[in-house]
Amino acid sequence: MWPASVSTPPTFLHKPRTASSCLTVAIVGGGFTGATLATQLLRHLPDSSSVVLIEPGEPGRGVAYGTQCPWHLLNVAARDMSAFDDDPEHFLRWARANYDSGVSPESFLPRRVYGQYVSALLVRTAALHPGRFLFKHEEALAVRAAEPGGVVHLRSGDRVVADTIVLATGNFPPSDPDLPGKTASSARYIPFAWSAAALNEVAQNGEILLLGSGLTAIDQILALRAREFRGTVHLLSRHGLLPQPHQSAAPWPAFWNEGSPRTARGLLRCVRQQLDEAHRSGEDWRGVIDSLRPFTQGMWQSLPGVEKRRFLRHLRPYWEIHRHRVAPEIDRLIAYQLRSGQTRVHAGRILRYEESAHGVAVTYGRRRTAEPVRLFVDRVINCTGPETDCRKLNSPLLTQLRQEGLIRPDPLGLGVDVDESGALLNSQGLPSHFLFAIGPPRKGALWETTAVPEIRLQISELAHALKFRVNAGLLAMHDHDLEYAPVHTE
Repeated sequence: MWPASVSTPPTFLHKPRTASSCLTVAIVGGGFTGATLATQLLRHLPDSSSVVLIEPGEPGRGVAYGTQCPWHLLNVAARDMSAFDDDPEHFLRWARANYDSGVSPESFLPRRVYGQYVSALLVRTAALHPGRFLFKHEEALAVRAAEPGGVVHLRSGDRVVADTIVLATGNFPPSDPDLPGKTASSARYIPFAWSAAALNEVAQNGEILLLGSGLTAIDQILALRAREFRGTVHLLSRHGLLPQPHQSAAPWPAFWNEGSPRTARGLLRCVRQQLDEAHRSGEDWRGVIDSLRPFTQGMWQSLPGVEKRRFLRHLRPYWEIHRHRVAPEIDRLIAYQLRSGQTRVHAGRILRYEESAHGVAVTYGRRRTAEPVRLFVDRVINCTGPETDCRKLNSPLLTQLRQEGLIRPDPLGLGVDVDESGALLNSQGLPSHFLFAIGPPRKGALWETTAVPEIRLQISELAHALKFRVNAGLLAMHDHDLEYAPVHTE
């Protein structure tokens, strides 16, 4: 639903336009990325331009910020969560005015509050630009080219015609891990941790197995405890690693440069040397890792394909737990759970899944020794990371785009293939003139493209690029003049 503070969505005005002054942008996906992009476009594009946001849920929320659990906190401090790259304290000021006047730059606020922030920004900006914004509360099923841009086909049968279409789809649900013995009728297996029924009818003193030990698993532990679940929660992953907590750390000087190693092993050795130096100096390791943040995308792009694969195979889980950390308050809660035995962490590979009317027996081979260990639980919930390979996604839109050759998977299966501007590459490797991606779908090209600070920079760059195209009269990026039909929804 559109936020309750607005009685009806702002109206969309169909205007005749000229190639030099008008642009209609359709954004597919209305979580943080899509809603913030819509806000930026309304602010920066000429008044004759229009924005359509297509999202089946509530705009500005998505999975990450739609949660209502008060224990689900941001994983980044308030000082770094502004929606605007050119105004780093915007969220901090908003939170003090609309949530709690005592919010500090180091505060880790509830994620639902951040969802309110993103939604409020869009509502306010749309109200300031009447007639330029349309929210389509629908699912996009297909996108097809139609000069000078494309057409988005919606589940209702409606269509949205636009000069530029941006995929802001965010993260997709995970694929099912290999569970030998599980059948399609397995009733005690939950394939998606964020599904509405994932935690329904849980026996309060039972045992639950979470597949994965990352941020999603931590969120599920918190949600279970918020529901007064008193049983045991088991976490099972191949390495048994938990996200590290945030902690104040002195800035560490930048050390990555053009002469740094271009291999996974070389980069690991380089970072370890810096960590050892920080330890000898009495400094926290977090300063070293944080010093890499401005360079991470360049580091990733500098690696040959074979080295990127080595990184993913050997180093990825260690990078993830140190780079993507949890709020200190959450770390203390989890540490208590581990000490008390209410939460237990297991490392290994699943060997057998056996479900009966009484529960599920999961046998795994312990990491390093392969010793078989058997767990008997009431429910198994998939908390593994999001699926990134567009060939495996259960998405009508991505399937259609791939089958018709408008997109192709990136070589590592981490997202879709794009050029430096985010334009999607078709099956022949040619960049689209109207179809762009932003956020997680660009993971293969950028690696770090899931956190607000990185995504808001992409948003700013795309907004300014589209503004340039409008001013230059290059809507379709063609070398010849075009006749532009009025853009509309049907």
